[in-house]
Amino acid sequence: MMTGNYQLMNLFIKIIIVSAIIIPELFPQDCKSRLIIETDIEPVNIFINDSLVSVSNKFDSEFDDGWYNILVVKNSNNWDKAFFKDSVFLSGCVTKNINFKTEQKVYLNTSPQDAYVLFGDSLLGSTPLFISSDDKILTITKPGYSVESIIPDDLARQNIITLKSLQLPKEESFFYSSTFHILAATAVALGAVSAYYKLKADNTYDKYQSNGDPVLLNETNKYDVVSGITFTALQINFGYILYRFLSE
Repeated sequence: MMTGNYQLMNLFIKIIIVSAIIIPELFPQDCKSRLIIETDIEPVNIFINDSLVSVSNKFDSEFDDGWYNILVVKNSNNWDKAFFKDSVFLSGCVTKNINFKTEQKVYLNTSPQDAYVLFGDSLLGSTPLFISSDDKILTITKPGYSVESIIPDDLARQNIITLKSLQLPKEESFFYSSTFHILAATAVALGAVSAYYKLKADNTYDKYQSNGDPVLLNETNKYDVVSGITFTALQINFGYILYRFLSE
């Protein structure tokens, strides 16, 4: 009796195992996998296995199990148009979401240019350049200028980053300064006045020697005094100009 019950139970287990293998093959699941494709490219063409399936930036459809080649390409005649390629395997009635997004870039420029742009310890390049618009802090550095930090989103409100110089402003050369021009003009005027009164003094003294008039002698002395004062001022002027040239 025990043997008969054991055989009956063994047969029942075999029937359950065989049914679990055969029934799914005879009655397959009536469902498909779902594929959703989204992109920010516009206008766009979406191809699956080389067949155009959508011109919209969002595609949603069901597919049988298997491999599928996806091509998302901008509908444009430009040679450098944006595109994405990918492959996906669908099975088991799953839903697969794929998102293709182009990387947004912003233009970064500085004054002066040729400044280094770093993200952390990584060098991205030197200005001017295009950088990713991801929300991250960039460091701008250039020898002789202060270090600047900026978030790419701020570049939309600031066309050029002006770097602050750490060098002291260079003093204007004395030769090109207004002081030199004034002193040079004064020296010419003093020289002319000194020469003029010296000639008048010499002419007046010659007349005094001819007739001995004491008035002419007094005029000669006055002219000599004026000529001497202007000549002394000329020497002081020229000495200051020479000092400034030698001190630079």
